[in-house]
Amino acid sequence: MAALGRLLLLLSAAVVAPEGPQRVAQESLLPRHAHIQQLLQEEQDPALPPDILAAAAGATPRPGPPPVWGSTLDGFPPAWPVAPAITHHCRQPPRAPPTPPLPPTAFAHLRRQAAALDALRPRLSACCRHHAPLPCARRAWTDVLNGFCTDEFGVKTRQFHCCRRHGAARRRCFAQGPDAIAIATAEAAATVVTAWEAVGEPPFPPGEPTAANMGNICGLRGLRPGPPGPAGPSGPRVRLRLRLERDYGRCCRNGSLACARDAWQKGLQRFCREEAAVKTAQHRCCQRGGGRARGRCFAAAAPHPAYDRELHNVSLARPGPALLRSLCGPTRLFTKRRPVPELLGAMTAACCPLPPEERSACAQEQLSQGIATLCATPRDAWRDPQGCCSRGEPERRRCFDTGYLAQVTLGAAVPPPPPGHDE
Repeated sequence: MAALGRLLLLLSAAVVAPEGPQRVAQESLLPRHAHIQQLLQEEQDPALPPDILAAAAGATPRPGPPPVWGSTLDGFPPAWPVAPAITHHCRQPPRAPPTPPLPPTAFAHLRRQAAALDALRPRLSACCRHHAPLPCARRAWTDVLNGFCTDEFGVKTRQFHCCRRHGAARRRCFAQGPDAIAIATAEAAATVVTAWEAVGEPPFPPGEPTAANMGNICGLRGLRPGPPGPAGPSGPRVRLRLRLERDYGRCCRNGSLACARDAWQKGLQRFCREEAAVKTAQHRCCQRGGGRARGRCFAAAAPHPAYDRELHNVSLARPGPALLRSLCGPTRLFTKRRPVPELLGAMTAACCPLPPEERSACAQEQLSQGIATLCATPRDAWRDPQGCCSRGEPERRRCFDTGYLAQVTLGAAVPPPPPGHDE
């Protein structure tokens, strides 16, 4: 207000000033006050602190803008577990971060993401008590995110983009997300997962679902190739495979063979229509007309009618680089007899994060250490049915190689080498 008072004094002096030289002298003073416009502006737009008027009136200051909710919750998806970070996690368990405040209504996709993060944390901590923490943590990570995707497809909204992929491709997509729980860096996750790239497109056509192969259709589904990359193959065959895998996932959740057969038949019908729409030679089975004749033709032409292309029998006795590349990719162990799970878990946990040229020596060392540990355990913990531990070296190791490690059945996304061809 002081500035306004000075301005009024100047103006009043100019109005009542006398005529003549005295008036000219007084008027000559006005231009010297160059800040007069600033004073006027200050009075018209006073620089008041925020909310000072509301506070003066006793009103509550206006709240800030509401939070902006995006499509992804901070911390989602969690990072892919790698050995050094899991070791650190088990030695110094992190305190669970507070659950972020979520909007009271809508934004259900954020609530599903928060539920997945909440479900993963206790499972990771439980893995620290496991004999092989890293494989346990990777199974927990995969199970939780697959469960998240199942929930995503249970609602009629747009699903999280990684959920629209399958198997290794889905894991690669999730693993390349932000590092939310500080299990690993994004670079380490990408390095591990990129090495899982499955080789080539599956043989065509797919076999007919039956009671005998339904277990493989569902049990090995996560190991089959996902969508091809931008430079990968395309066309009716690729689209048929992707549609079938999507539909098989729905059928496997219900355990319905009828659902899988219906998806197979409808998929082949659409495949033949798409082939007929382009000027290329049609598959011979598409020329059999419709109905059962076409279905029988496709079923007989399937190179892997049992859906067992990813199922392999391997020897873990002397793992070389090619076998370790397969073992360090997505696998599912079907040989559950001890000590195979313990030895395989210890080997992959310690050796897979290493460069490929260092894995073979690491694997041999881990097998030797694992065997020594098993033989030092009390008999009530493991009975050693082959009696290998009672022998001295090198007979003990040969006994383990032939008695326990020679015939191991597992599913693998990356095909292992033929016997005797591991370089």
